[in-house]
Amino acid sequence: MSTTESPVVIIGAGPVGMTAALLLARHGVRSTVLERRTTPSCGQSRAVTVQRDVLSLLDRLGVAEEILRDGASWSLGRTYFREQELLQLRFPTSEDELYPPFVNFPQFRTEELLHARAEACGLVRFRHGHTVTSVDDRGGEVVVTADGPDGTETHRAPYVIAADGIGSRVRGGLGIAYSGWQTEGRFLVCDFAADLPFSRERRLWFDPPFHPGRIVLMHSFGPDRWRVDWQIEPDADENHYLARLDDMLRGVIGAHETRILRANTYTFQQRCAERFSQGRVFLAGDAAHVVSPFGARGMNSGIEDAENLAWKLAFVLTGRADPALLDTYDLERRAAAEHHVAVTGATMKFMTPASAEGVARRDAILAAAAADPARHSDVDSGRLYEPFPYAGSPLTVPGGGAGALVPDGPAGTTTLRARLAGDFSLLAVPAPATSAQDVARRLADATAIAADHRLTLVRPQGQAPDPGATALHDRTGGLTGWLPDHT
Repeated sequence: MSTTESPVVIIGAGPVGMTAALLLARHGVRSTVLERRTTPSCGQSRAVTVQRDVLSLLDRLGVAEEILRDGASWSLGRTYFREQELLQLRFPTSEDELYPPFVNFPQFRTEELLHARAEACGLVRFRHGHTVTSVDDRGGEVVVTADGPDGTETHRAPYVIAADGIGSRVRGGLGIAYSGWQTEGRFLVCDFAADLPFSRERRLWFDPPFHPGRIVLMHSFGPDRWRVDWQIEPDADENHYLARLDDMLRGVIGAHETRILRANTYTFQQRCAERFSQGRVFLAGDAAHVVSPFGARGMNSGIEDAENLAWKLAFVLTGRADPALLDTYDLERRAAAEHHVAVTGATMKFMTPASAEGVARRDAILAAAAADPARHSDVDSGRLYEPFPYAGSPLTVPGGGAGALVPDGPAGTTTLRARLAGDFSLLAVPAPATSAQDVARRLADATAIAADHRLTLVRPQGQAPDPGATALHDRTGGLTGWLPDHT
């Protein structure tokens, strides 16, 4: 039996686990990643939609360029009822936004990109083909035992991140309840290649003529790559639908040549762990929460779990913060997860009612919305992911945009979020005649912060930058409006 030591052991090499490893590495913290699979990915698209704020985070890890290049960017969702286009939902963009609202990109490719970056950084050690058999929190350290190709290994670490999925053995071994429910909805999903004359948009149909009484969702996830999800009966024979797949595709896209890449059926759950941490062990991603795929709240929220936890672990491990900081992970991310479960639960009750009466009520709402645009807000075709604000966190104070994700924008030769990442920072909106040095001196006089800390000044309307600080050109006034006014 071999024994290794590292500051953090991460269980699971999916997007969440590898994001955590890379973010820790940015702080100089080593980690060991244990993964039961022998290869980094399984070739399935799975979670495809990356939201712009998550893409901003992935950009800091060096993988956003490939996602933008090879993925399908979109900003418009269309909803249909029977043969009528019911409504359009256009997601806002502005010249200060550096990324599109959403990019569809297959999960296995995201995993490949993250894996390559993690291997190259020199601070992440992968152990593929290793199944964790026990996690023992001994108070001062955690001992993880795993069975691998060469026998049993023991890994010791001050902290463990369990990102081992919906069936998390770690969560089960800790006795942490995973409350929620298994939905009755069942879907057939098909990834296929085709040269289609359709724009890159999200399309959702209620009761379409080509699949009566059910819902259908269509997305693109790259050049000539498409995905369709059909709602089917809960007890349907999968082989029956797979045999009809070509005809079902023609019903959605018409007579176009296609090449099927994969097809299978799936169900989903709505669950949230009763706590996201226990001692020195932390749950993240599907190990902590799981929701329906209609809203892109699964992988996106899991990646933000990793972001929230990684910097806190790094600060504690490097002596920059008290271990009590880690208590805020559960407070902040469990509140986020409970919100996502509630939102997607309401969506699924509307989209896939469990009774004939529920279907009738939904169709009546859809018919009313088709006749009166003022009723469009009654239609729930999926509320897409947005970062959860930590307004109730003990790390924030009331007022302004406290707890919300700072808007991004160009800042010198980089971006605002990239500049602020990894440290505590001050944003200042000075009077026109105020220099960076004036702001620094005033800050030093009022606090214990040294006057030589870096500053980012918000300059509305693209005014000339101050030579003493990085300038953010807030052309649209979005960031200035977001900041609280304490003048």
